[in-house]
Amino acid sequence: MQRIEWKNINLDTSEIYRRIGMPNADSERSRNFKPVIEQMRLKALELIDVRCIYEYVPVKVTGTGEILLANQFPFQASTAFFEGAHEVLIAIQTIGTRLEAESVRLFDVGEMLEGMVLDGCGTVALDESLELLREMVVKQVIKRSLQSGHSLYPGGVQIPLEAQKTLFNLLDAREIGVTLGDTMLMSPIKSHTLLIPIGQKLSKSNMSCSITCDMCAEQRTCPHSRLKFGKAKPATT
Repeated sequence: MQRIEWKNINLDTSEIYRRIGMPNADSERSRNFKPVIEQMRLKALELIDVRCIYEYVPVKVTGTGEILLANQFPFQASTAFFEGAHEVLIAIQTIGTRLEAESVRLFDVGEMLEGMVLDGCGTVALDESLELLREMVVKQVIKRSLQSGHSLYPGGVQIPLEAQKTLFNLLDAREIGVTLGDTMLMSPIKSHTLLIPIGQKLSKSNMSCSITCDMCAEQRTCPHSRLKFGKAKPATT
């Protein structure tokens, strides 16, 4: 198991606006929120503590809608994303507890806007950590003359939420302060798990380092969708 701490989180201002439901950061309405956005962004940069644990483990498709992870854990999945893969990167990431605690405190004292913006900053930090992880993985697999697949998340349409338990069996999340509850939800809330298939010739390869909405089943209805806002991020490698 490997551990990494991301120190180069930027908290892109336009992404903060998008996360609080304002896709156009240059609009007159959005500019009214600029002082709060800037204040909470700086506060968030002081509070986030982005940590990640990960490992590459074997994977194979064992049946219709089923894969076997690390040679011992079977679970249901959309197998098309794993065809051609011989291993998969599994990871757990978090931004820590301090931003979450401060956001709750702001809500409790009636500073609703500040609490909402700070919470949005936390989500952006998690998004940016995803892109940093993908960039690392893509560089590693290119050096091995392999391909990476899509980032897949337990609880999405490709992998059931119950897969969280398998990932926590394989990775010691306590090392980064993350726990899994009986309902398969994590604490701190601003945490996530993911899998990235790796192989010589994947049926669904994705060498982009960007996190996009293209593969999400809820891309047209999600309130934060970049596609809905017409702000899709260009794929980068």
